[in-house]
Amino acid sequence: MKFSRLAYTAVPLVLAASVTGATAVEARPPSRPNECRDRGPGYTDTTVPAVGQTWTADFGVDTPIGKGPFLTTITYRSATAATIKVIKGPGTLTGLTQQITYSTTRLRACQYAVAWHEPISGVYVTQVEDYARHRTFDTILNGTQFFHMTGKFYPGTPSASSASRTGSAKHKSAGR
Repeated sequence: MKFSRLAYTAVPLVLAASVTGATAVEARPPSRPNECRDRGPGYTDTTVPAVGQTWTADFGVDTPIGKGPFLTTITYRSATAATIKVIKGPGTLTGLTQQITYSTTRLRACQYAVAWHEPISGVYVTQVEDYARHRTFDTILNGTQFFHMTGKFYPGTPSASSASRTGSAKHKSAGR
């Protein structure tokens, strides 16, 4: 038997034998509490943790959608249905409320990709919601326009002062 074949066979066996004899270490919870926790290994739970709650997305000012602040809420009525409302938006968008059906994919603990079609505006949205870092990352297709937005994402509805202030957000746009 050649040395390289021996190495490929012996090294994994030695590593396996040494690992099985190691003592188990118990995982400790993080020192800072977090409202979103991992519910176990794997990617089996695709339901967003916000069902039954309202969350706000603050995309800041001067987004690809238009000039001025853009602030929305999403109320998760069930694991597949939600209501989206524009609290403050460019042009005539303020007050626009749409009932959507959405689908989700769990990307990792506390982070979900949520996709939907808005029946009134006609746009298609894929939103990555990070419940641990309170950020949202959106990719939007509106007709032939394709653009990205990021914003703050937090539980509850915005106060009157937050609806009028500017947020910090980054935007990228690509026209077709």
